[in-house]
Amino acid sequence: MRHAKSDWADSSMRDFDRPLNKRGKLAAPIMGKEIKKRDLSPDLIISSPALRAKMTAEAVAENTNYNKNIVWDESFYFGYTNEIIQKIKKVDESFEKVIIFGHNPTWSAIAEKLSGEYFNMKTADLVVLEYDGKWKDLKDYSCKVVSYISPKELIEK
Repeated sequence: MRHAKSDWADSSMRDFDRPLNKRGKLAAPIMGKEIKKRDLSPDLIISSPALRAKMTAEAVAENTNYNKNIVWDESFYFGYTNEIIQKIKKVDESFEKVIIFGHNPTWSAIAEKLSGEYFNMKTADLVVLEYDGKWKDLKDYSCKVVSYISPKELIEK
């Protein structure tokens, strides 16, 4: 899942420290509720620690009744596609449903690399992928796209 819409009002603010704007604060919990409604509530959340991603992950966690610790991983902010996929491959096998939160263009590239389908993820969009193997065996094009959820569709309903 890509982080929700961030606030660009203060141009002197570090990119890492940008919070969600009004639209982002609306979209993140709506996405969490939709994730829960579709029975996609995560067993594990891993997120970039950048404020906008952190706020998105926390809102989704709250609205999916996720009550475990969120794993904050700096490589999800700074990292490259292959580096982040290597982190995913290290997920413990006891976790079935994992949501990762981060930034574009990396998140769109990860979804494409794993599924073979192109995505231009907008803020707060979620690509739901299904994989039948062990995390450690995850390979390029080994995932099936189950759905693509956008808060824009949900808010306009």
